[in-house]
Amino acid sequence: MAVWFVTGAERGIGHRVAREALRRGHRVVATGRDPAALSDAFVQARGEVLLLSSQPDEAVERAMRRFGRIDVLVHDAARTVRGALAEATDAEARALFDDNVFDVLAMTRAVLPVMSAQQAGRIIVTGSAAGFAAPAGAGLYGASMAAVEALCEALRAELDGIGVCVTVVELGRFATVPAAFARGPLPAGDPGKAAAAIVDLLDVNDPPLRLQLGADAVAVVETKLEHVAQELDLWRPVSLSTASDHDAPGQNGHLPPG
Repeated sequence: MAVWFVTGAERGIGHRVAREALRRGHRVVATGRDPAALSDAFVQARGEVLLLSSQPDEAVERAMRRFGRIDVLVHDAARTVRGALAEATDAEARALFDDNVFDVLAMTRAVLPVMSAQQAGRIIVTGSAAGFAAPAGAGLYGASMAAVEALCEALRAELDGIGVCVTVVELGRFATVPAAFARGPLPAGDPGKAAAAIVDLLDVNDPPLRLQLGADAVAVVETKLEHVAQELDLWRPVSLSTASDHDAPGQNGHLPPG
């Protein structure tokens, strides 16, 4: 059985993933920012679970002393904010990026030496469809989730060939996840089914870089891809007109020398 290391496990999708992994017989390291809530969340849990604070290096060290390996890191400690960008303060923006982006970096850096030594592992970050297409009113949150997507994409490329796969889950609206956007009348998804889909990724030989969960997430991505394709085709002549013409001095995008 695998060892799952789940952040944000005291509530939401992170908690559901940890409980689903335990239900399937896996061992779980569950971390959270609220020790009391974390303890309450697993008071009736069955299976081998280690509850820890969310301090990355210390948590990884204690997990290794207990289990000797970490097979899957699931990072689910992001928070959602709403509001117009013009109304956001610098402090609010930095605090959000600390929670949603830099915490992902810190935990990933703490776990990567373990997975690199194992030459195997999975890193799964629960993001949001708002990171693929941020609507009005969710600009800061969408920007943080877009940063997470870029980090995951680069990390997947950097880890190619050493047996560590990276997936970012683009969540739609679920009963345990505050809606980052409201587009269309699609109902909220089932968080239990989302957790099961995430745990299922362990058994996939070539997991996707991006996995949309929820009909609304699929709709957001499809709409954005269609719009980008149309815009790219419309402006293609302008985009390609900037090619350098080596046969015409002075036409390389800069003014000719005077």
